[in-house]
Amino acid sequence: MSATSFSTVYKKLKPGIVAIVSRISQRPDFPDIIGTGFIAHEDGIIITNNHVIEAIKKLPRRKGAPDDEWPIRVMYLHDMPGRGVGQLFFDVEAIATLGREKPIEGYHYGSDVPDIGFIYVKVKGLPKLELESTFDLEEGDEIYTAGYPLGTKTLRAPGWIHQINPVLQKGIISAVQPFPCDKPHGLLINIMSQGGASGSPIFNPKTSKVAALLYGGIIDWKGIPIQKNIQLPYQNGTALTLAIPAYIVSEILEMSLKELSDKKTGTTIERDVSRHPTLEHLLKNLPVVINTPKEAMKDVEKVPATEIEFPQKS
Repeated sequence: MSATSFSTVYKKLKPGIVAIVSRISQRPDFPDIIGTGFIAHEDGIIITNNHVIEAIKKLPRRKGAPDDEWPIRVMYLHDMPGRGVGQLFFDVEAIATLGREKPIEGYHYGSDVPDIGFIYVKVKGLPKLELESTFDLEEGDEIYTAGYPLGTKTLRAPGWIHQINPVLQKGIISAVQPFPCDKPHGLLINIMSQGGASGSPIFNPKTSKVAALLYGGIIDWKGIPIQKNIQLPYQNGTALTLAIPAYIVSEILEMSLKELSDKKTGTTIERDVSRHPTLEHLLKNLPVVINTPKEAMKDVEKVPATEIEFPQKS
């Protein structure tokens, strides 16, 4: 598929890409983006990385916030041709991580628990992205990924918010891990990834489906000698990024749809989305951002430090 034809397809895929943002931000003009996610189910299931979920648990909260209020929301962008872009912030119902009850049998090269996490939002009727259920890529195949590398820093590159949309990048499959096969545990792609891009979907342009989940770039750690036996560590980013094949993500998603359990009580949970608003309903009163803002945006909180509390360490 040519770049021109994928650009047409991307317009239909882009609504399924979301930003995970902090309720309390460093600056009020735009919320702090801590990661990327994508809509995997119309009833408000967002897929991201487990390490993004762990970062959410460390975010500050306003003192006295309700127990069921999470320190994040999910930012959804809605293109409005000829008018601008609209923004919605979805409230979070729950977050979920993976656990392994039984050890893996036989030879296994990958992680015991894949870097996959789930966010459940209080909205239904969302535009989901389709996941590949089998693996059919080879080294050298073209792929595309879209998300929010460097988080809000990219959107604020000149010193103010000058961009309100995800970043699309193109690359190839550099390696199938551990070696070319039909059930790989991972992929290496030649795209530079930075914090904020975690949880980005990777697209197969042949099918327009999600072929993999991006979870981290390979870092080249170095040291600058400053005194005898003392070095100042620094890191170089590389154009090598790791990803989880979508067939693994798809299998886990299917299992989660059948059974969810409360981590604290161990009891089975059944989601009831009957009272959740539909996206169509929310779009009727959607605020439109005609130009990038230099004033505080709607629904972005600026909270004095005295009113912020951090999660207690267990």
